[in-house]
Amino acid sequence: MSEKEIELESILKLIKADKAEFSFLEKLEPSEIIKLKTQIVEAANSNMSDIFSPFAKVSKFLPNFLNAKATEEILGAKIAANLSYHLPPDDAIGIANHFSTKFFADVLENLVPEKIEEMIKKSSHDLMRKAVNELLTRKNYSLIGSLIDFTPLDSVEKIAKSLNKSEDLILISYYCKNKPRLLNLFETKFDDNLTLKSALVGLGDEYFKYYKEIYKDATDSLFQKTLNLVAISDSNLKEKFSSIKN
Repeated sequence: MSEKEIELESILKLIKADKAEFSFLEKLEPSEIIKLKTQIVEAANSNMSDIFSPFAKVSKFLPNFLNAKATEEILGAKIAANLSYHLPPDDAIGIANHFSTKFFADVLENLVPEKIEEMIKKSSHDLMRKAVNELLTRKNYSLIGSLIDFTPLDSVEKIAKSLNKSEDLILISYYCKNKPRLLNLFETKFDDNLTLKSALVGLGDEYFKYYKEIYKDATDSLFQKTLNLVAISDSNLKEKFSSIKN
């Protein structure tokens, strides 16, 4: 899936529409689709800013755990998502730390990651790990990939190494727009075993189209390293792996 297709999917989830209804969007360039998504979010926020801004100001006078309790039990995930756009990142994180994992994931599903980049960057590893694990149960790989794009690399490394299935690592990587950033971890932080396990799963028929899209951005050194590991493990897969760059 190209960057354009990922952004299209993001817009369709945002407006809760089917692809067939908005097939005309496929004519747009990636930059135009990103601009459209931003305008949709800003339009939605501007219509409600008179409501959310006072809420955000009042929240500063309450302890984080009370803000979280009121938000989760009374306001709901959609309002919480919109409030987060009006809160300083540190304040939003302070409240989010007291959400249940399920509710925090609900809130994230109503957010545009690009609009909360600073909040994601400042979130603790533990908070992001819990969110990723919950989103994995929902198979929301698109959102996880978008979150990973802005998550600090040391936290991404820990999350990736904690995944139980190579399939999850492949699909998350696939939905990351900044694939070279993630591939840098494969090259510098992941051990040979993790790299090989991902390769063997990725070279299977079910996941090859995803793996190919990821590894076409690999550096020559990472590509050669992985090729050598694959050749030693299963020489029959060497040619298939080599085809990624052809």
